Amino acid sequence: MPPAEASTSTPNPAQVPPSIWLQQRQLMVSAATEFLGLSGDSFYRKKLVWKSRFAATFGLCLESAVDVWTIIAKKVLADGLRKVHFLWCLVYLKEYPTERSAAGRFKTSESNWRDKVHRMLRVFSEMDEIHFEDRFENWHCKAPSCYVDGIDVLIQEVRPFFKGLYSHKFKHAGYRYQVASAIATSKFVHISGSVPCGLFNDLAMVKRSLLPRLGVGEKVAADEGYVGVPGKIMTRLKGDTEAIIKHNRNLSILQSRHETMNGKLKDFGILFQMFRGNREEHYLVFQAVAQITQVKMRREPAYSILDRLYF
Repeated sequence: MPPAEASTSTPNPAQVPPSIWLQQRQLMVSAATEFLGLSGDSFYRKKLVWKSRFAATFGLCLESAVDVWTIIAKKVLADGLRKVHFLWCLVYLKEYPTERSAAGRFKTSESNWRDKVHRMLRVFSEMDEIHFEDRFENWHCKAPSCYVDGIDVLIQEVRPFFKGLYSHKFKHAGYRYQVASAIATSKFVHISGSVPCGLFNDLAMVKRSLLPRLGVGEKVAADEGYVGVPGKIMTRLKGDTEAIIKHNRNLSILQSRHETMNGKLKDFGILFQMFRGNREEHYLVFQAVAQITQVKMRREPAYSILDRLYF
């Protein structure tokens, strides 16, 4: 695996002029005051308080929220939504409150909360920030080109009991997703899933979703749950030769970084709490969180491993 340079791209995903971005930041501050219990005038005097409360409430920093807003603002406004609904949806993803508690907290009706949040979820989920070709950004190796692993999420049990939903990780019903991450940049490059955990193991999923997308001679890296397709998937090998030791160490380094990136998805509490909705809704939720996190990692990237890999 050849070394590569770190990405030098700047975090301005919508490529808006700096003056417009600063204006949007001030508008975001004004919109967030009622959520945070802080005055807009305190933003410059209490920056650390603003930083901690904003992230704790919305799941990302103020600057990343502005980045996301600049990407989707036209669509949000065209759909008859407003910035307050944008923030409602971020609270929904971060805290996953009940409709009753959220409606009381934000002084609206349960039906209005549900309608606005669901419409914003669709806007978030339709963002186009995850691109498979980005696996080769500052990285020119085909074996591996990226790292893939699965994520199980809890859902409510159904009646009558359906064993196809059973997750051995949770000993409970769940949906399974797969996420592939780039090696040289802090980017997700592939998202698939919302399948019943008991019907699709990791290997079955990757055969259907990711492997058909690979180019000639290309392989992905993965853990032992993906053993079985050596021509397409690189997993740990048995043996004690120098080459095998380096191979396995590289995979451990890749796995650790990928788990760090996956962990950023769970900054949003909705992905580690038991989901109360249906499968279609959860797919929207996961896509929304993944797209938002992709933008978020431009300002909060995962650590670089390029100087730690063995060649």
